[in-house]
Amino acid sequence: MSMNVLLHCCCAPCSVSCVKNLRAENINFSLFWYNPNIHPFTEYRARRDCLAEFAANEKLELETADEYGLRSFISAVYPRKNERCLTCYRLRLEKTASFAAEKGFSAFSTSLLTSPYQDHEALRSIGGQMSAKYQIEFLYRDFRPLFRDGQSAAREKNLYMQKYCGCVFSEEERYLKNQKPPDGSHPVPHNFLERLQLLTGGTGLEKISQKRVLVFGAGGVGSWAAEALVRSGIGKIGIIDNDSICASNINRQIEATSFTVGQPKASALKKRLLEINPLCEITAWDALFCRENAHLFGIESADYVIDAIDSLNHKLDLIETVCKAGVTLFSSMGMALKMNPSLIKTAPIWKTSVCPLARLVRQGLKKRGFTGTFTAVYSGEEPIRGNLHQDCAPPPMQDAPQDRKAANGSIVTVTASAGFLLASLVLRDAIGDGLREKGNEQIF
Repeated sequence: MSMNVLLHCCCAPCSVSCVKNLRAENINFSLFWYNPNIHPFTEYRARRDCLAEFAANEKLELETADEYGLRSFISAVYPRKNERCLTCYRLRLEKTASFAAEKGFSAFSTSLLTSPYQDHEALRSIGGQMSAKYQIEFLYRDFRPLFRDGQSAAREKNLYMQKYCGCVFSEEERYLKNQKPPDGSHPVPHNFLERLQLLTGGTGLEKISQKRVLVFGAGGVGSWAAEALVRSGIGKIGIIDNDSICASNINRQIEATSFTVGQPKASALKKRLLEINPLCEITAWDALFCRENAHLFGIESADYVIDAIDSLNHKLDLIETVCKAGVTLFSSMGMALKMNPSLIKTAPIWKTSVCPLARLVRQGLKKRGFTGTFTAVYSGEEPIRGNLHQDCAPPPMQDAPQDRKAANGSIVTVTASAGFLLASLVLRDAIGDGLREKGNEQIF
């Protein structure tokens, strides 16, 4: 018995590559229109009529469940607005599966599998669920490699090319992203996260945008972590550092330039990050973290905390505070006296090795009776003791205060790599790849 597939079509342009692929496989199929997510009605009508014209030109049968479902769609999606794409997928695929089973089709599929902007794995999973529920095969195909060619062919066919996903929420986002921010800065290009969305899908990108991250320490590690998060669409970020920029920071801290020497690090970094994404909600505290002021930063309401603090006692206080609050912590160990970024690793704090700061953290936590755990970013490189070139060493400081932190050699290729890895841990955990559950040491 030959396969007879009902292909759900989100629009005509995305259907072009699917049609080409299924024909190449000699699969019999019909098109299916059911998209109550598309609003307003003028947009809904334009896409529906374009698909009907495309089907006629291609001599394909078109089945329709023609419902402009504004009210039903909002009712289904709004209670789960942070997961609206998953709900939308489920609505459309369930209708397709039930219709296909009722009409005697042997399988169903969807043109949503064409777009690199959709959550491909979620579509595959929901398709499988609907397959089991309605006892009909879900024809899975990865149509994405043909996406660009399909879009070009759609333009050649003069098909209607939509400007946004379809729902009122995506239309609102498109509008907001092109508006000039209240502070008078330049508007954010609406597609500045386009390349990231090709990796994460729309659902993953939305998950990232819902997260709030606190970065403690805006130095050679923390500043790069903060920048990576803002460039990746994080919704809210807080930066905490009480230090000011000095000339020796320029070699490794992203906010440090010859023009910002003397400025508070946290405020200078905030200014830079707002130039990247003015729509990100950024708070800067030019303050030192300690137990006495821990309440100032809203740690309990954060989704993630990045610890890039150098001071041991404050670092231990932060670790205890964050873990007690039940917030996910990613903590940087020592990145000074290192030259090789390829030796940076992640591991639970109790499984770290080589790094002197990690050893002190473990010892300090044991003395405090701390029994929890968290992911540490550390280097497996033995510290470089002394100067590589003694003739370049600065003169020893005379009468240095006893509480002054010793100056150690450091290089941006190491500190920035650690910052990027910390940001990566946040982003990958936010979109749900289960890093914390794996528990294995990883080499960066």
